[in-house]
Amino acid sequence: MRRDTRLVVIASIAAAGCGGGTVQVTDPNDGLINGIAPPPGAVAAFSVSPVDLDRIAILTPLGSLNPPGHVLPTDHVYFYQVDFDHRPAVSPTASLPVFAPATGAVNFLHQQGATDSKVQFAVTREFSYYLDHVVLRPGLTLGTIVQAGEQVGTTMPGGTLDLGAVDSRVTLPGLLVPERYPWSTRHAVSPWKYFVEPLRSTIYARLRRHPATADKDGRIDYGVAGRLAGDWFHESISAGDEPGGPATWPKSLAFVADYYDPSQVRISIGGTIDTPGVWGIPPAAPRPEDVTVQSGRIVYRLRYLQSTGVQRGLMVVEMLSDTRLRVQVFPGDDLQTADFDANARIYLR
Repeated sequence: MRRDTRLVVIASIAAAGCGGGTVQVTDPNDGLINGIAPPPGAVAAFSVSPVDLDRIAILTPLGSLNPPGHVLPTDHVYFYQVDFDHRPAVSPTASLPVFAPATGAVNFLHQQGATDSKVQFAVTREFSYYLDHVVLRPGLTLGTIVQAGEQVGTTMPGGTLDLGAVDSRVTLPGLLVPERYPWSTRHAVSPWKYFVEPLRSTIYARLRRHPATADKDGRIDYGVAGRLAGDWFHESISAGDEPGGPATWPKSLAFVADYYDPSQVRISIGGTIDTPGVWGIPPAAPRPEDVTVQSGRIVYRLRYLQSTGVQRGLMVVEMLSDTRLRVQVFPGDDLQTADFDANARIYLR
C-alpha cells in the first residue's frame, strides 16, 4: 500500500533559456506530482514524433550549452525549425502542430508568457515527459489524459520545441551533489531512447552528433569525484536559491564535453568570473578529468569555438581540495602574468 506523499511544485519564470518551471518531488520514489496518477496501461515508450520531422532542421542530443540560461549541460533535447546557418526547414514564421509522443496524464503546467507554456505528462509512476515552448490548445488542465498522437498545441511561430524525459529508476551518478539540481534533472534520460522503431533509427540518423560518436544520446553528468570535470557553483549560492533556477545561472561553471563532438572539451561560464560563454581549449591542454589537487595551478587558453585559433583569454584554475576550486579569467595571452590575485573566485561542488 502506498503512503500519502507530500510534494512541492516550484514554478519560476525564467529570464532566459528554457524550462521556466521546474518540478521538485520530496519523495521521488513514491510521489505523484500534483496528486495526478498516470493513465492505466500506459507504457514508457514514444510512438509518435511530437512534430513533423520533415519540417525540422536540427535534432540535438542531451547536453547542449547556451549560457546564461544553460550554463550546465541541458537536460532535454531540441527540435529546431532553423539550422545554425539560419536556413529554415520551414517558413521562419510557421507554427507547427505539436503532438503527444506517448499517452499520459497532465501533471504539471506552467505558463511563461502570454502563450508560451510548459506541460508535463505522467506516463507511469516512474516515467514522465514534458514539452516546453508550446502554445497549448484550450482545455488542457491538470489530470487531462492525452493519447499518443493527439494534438496538444502548436510551436511558437518559428520557434524551437523542447522535449524532456524523466525516469525515477535512473539516477545520474555524475551529478555529484544532487541537491544542486532539480529532481527532474537528477533523473533525466535521453528521450530518443524511448522512441519505438523504426522512428528511433530515423531520429538517430538525423541527430546533430559527430558521425564518429557511437553514443547518439548525449549526456549531462560529467562530474568525477576529486577531479576538475563536471559542474561547479560559486560559494555565494545560498540554500534558498532554487536548484537550477535563474539565481544560480551566473554563478555556475562547467568543465564538460561538447554535445556535438564529445571528444572536445568545453568550458561553460555563466558569469561572475567573466562574460557568459562557451569556450574550447587547445588539444594538448590537460583534460578536466585528469586534473586533481596534485596538479596545482593550471592555465587554460580559452578559444572561440567557431575559430579555434583565436583566443578569448586565459583561465587559471587550482583545485584546493576535492570539492573546492579557485578560478580566475584574464584577458590576453600573457602566461607570465596570469596568476591569482584579489579577483580570484572560489567555486564548490
